[in-house]
Amino acid sequence: MIAVVRSELYRSVSIRSSWLSLVGFAFMAALFGWFSKELWSLFAGLGAFGIAVTVTAQHYQHRTGVLVFLNHPHRWRVLIAQCLSAAVLGTMVAAVSGVAVLLDESAAHYRSTVLVAPVMAVFGTLCTIVVPHPMWLLGGVFAWLLFAEVLINRMANGLPFAAFSLASGGNVKALLVLLAWTTAAIPIAVWAIHRDLSGD
Repeated sequence: MIAVVRSELYRSVSIRSSWLSLVGFAFMAALFGWFSKELWSLFAGLGAFGIAVTVTAQHYQHRTGVLVFLNHPHRWRVLIAQCLSAAVLGTMVAAVSGVAVLLDESAAHYRSTVLVAPVMAVFGTLCTIVVPHPMWLLGGVFAWLLFAEVLINRMANGLPFAAFSLASGGNVKALLVLLAWTTAAIPIAVWAIHRDLSGD
């Protein structure tokens, strides 16, 4: 298991698109951190989700998924390794991008956001296993966030990105909602990771 996690992390940081994604998401979150700690939290969550989508989908884009699964026939181990590596990268994005919030004496908000970011990264990995096309997934997430969470739900607790935003402020109930969304995605991802990749 450790070897698979190490391999996933090495692959993630050795591909140029991964580095660009890490820097891009961290920069966007840091930029919004100068204006509002709540905006920083939201964009740190989006960054954790986005980097998870980017690094997980590369297996399907570059056709390396078949080789990984041949080398590691227990696909659930690969899924766990991908979730762990995405959690590490998502935490890095949140931790690095929140320096402005930390300097603004909002240490508690910074800490809670960094602690919740790995959950959003795992959620992003699970979603990518189900929908392995990053442009489709990110486009769908953008539409979901804009219409379902902002316009209809008004960023109230109950939906994943709103739950992340509230949980990053220390709301335990919102954290439980985010964990529920992540847990609900696990069986779907476990089913999806066993599909035949030859048609992708």
